[in-house]
Amino acid sequence: MKRTSLYKALVGGAVIASALATSAAAENYPMTMIMGWRAQAEQGGFWNASINGYYAECGIDMEVRQGGAGIDVTRLLVSNAVDAALTSQNDGVMRMIQAGFPARAVFASFQNTPTTIDVHEDSGIDSFEDLVGHPIFLSSGNRNTYWPYLKLKYGYTDDQLRSFTGQFAPFLANPESATQDFVTNGPYVMKQEAPDVKIKHMFLRDTGYAPYSGLLTVSQDLIDEKPEVVKCLVDASRKGWLDYLEDPTKTFDYIEEIAPENSRGLLQYAYDTMKQYGFLENEDTEAYGYGAMTNARWKAQYDLLVEIGTFEPGFDYTQAYSLDYQNGSD
Repeated sequence: MKRTSLYKALVGGAVIASALATSAAAENYPMTMIMGWRAQAEQGGFWNASINGYYAECGIDMEVRQGGAGIDVTRLLVSNAVDAALTSQNDGVMRMIQAGFPARAVFASFQNTPTTIDVHEDSGIDSFEDLVGHPIFLSSGNRNTYWPYLKLKYGYTDDQLRSFTGQFAPFLANPESATQDFVTNGPYVMKQEAPDVKIKHMFLRDTGYAPYSGLLTVSQDLIDEKPEVVKCLVDASRKGWLDYLEDPTKTFDYIEEIAPENSRGLLQYAYDTMKQYGFLENEDTEAYGYGAMTNARWKAQYDLLVEIGTFEPGFDYTQAYSLDYQNGSD
């Protein structure tokens, strides 16, 4: 999707530079942000903002940390071990509030989820309904986000679950199994590991589950006490993403250094696939800036979760996000 002339002005930095200068904190505020997984192209804008000093420009002394298998970023945020976390889906933020921790998403790096459930092409599994009874490899984080939705909609049971550790070998060895995946990287990895195994991808969004993905989330306390820091966090992240989409080379170099399991081929594949499927930009980002969210999208996802019984009617889902740090939306 082509950016509007206003959007290109943002890329040029004039508007963002002004916003960054306005929001600059007098102090060099220390902050730790954790990614939802090991460093990868799908987080590129945040790493780009860090290595180029965009957080520092507006007053944040930022440490960006990698996540990984077995790391519950939600728990780290709730326990104040980190100041910001990249949570996977809308309902992850709502669950924090449900559990008594006021948190808000302030930026959506993915407008559509790239999540798929992968199966072997010759397994006879042609739909999500066909997955009943089959082993499914899922991470601990995804067991708390979209797994309850799939269970309620399709009748899956917890005894189908197998631990996903970031390795596809157990799935590739079992033709009756299924695995979580991001279409932006898993197909490339599996092709390298087992070039003769044919894989089929079923998109989570095709089930009607269409959340934002890669949500930059902070505590309500941080918003209340340091609104200028949150503004810096969002503005610098946006600038990092826009630059990254123009040229990812420097970020690729850095990711390869800190997470060498990423080859240049994998990083390029992920980057190209993100653009190909339109995960990052749409009409909302054109209107409100990269990372945009809307009330309508949040309400639609909440209504779906109420319909299948994940949340009770009357839950105030609007407490789970803030639109204050973007160019307005309905």
